[in-house]
Amino acid sequence: MSRRVKAEKSVVFTDLDDGTGVLLHLENKFYYSLNLTGSFIWRLLEEAQELTEDGIVEAVFENFEVSEAEAKSDVDDFIKDLSKEGLIRIEE
Repeated sequence: MSRRVKAEKSVVFTDLDDGTGVLLHLENKFYYSLNLTGSFIWRLLEEAQELTEDGIVEAVFENFEVSEAEAKSDVDDFIKDLSKEGLIRIEE
């Protein structure tokens, strides 16, 4: 079963004109830059009530020109990095 992923409420996302974005963690005051794919994933997290890792992989695969294996690897890395920084919450 795929784990659920949720954006932390203490994180603010700003969408930039070029499709990239910036996250601000209000607790530690750090900024994080997101590329096109990262911004796409973050928007999914903000919009979805329930979003699983598998759902994110599927959305990336369907919306970007990558293989399913590349989508899974990229999403796994992204989730790991954001979780480590306290930007998302992962629920079993």
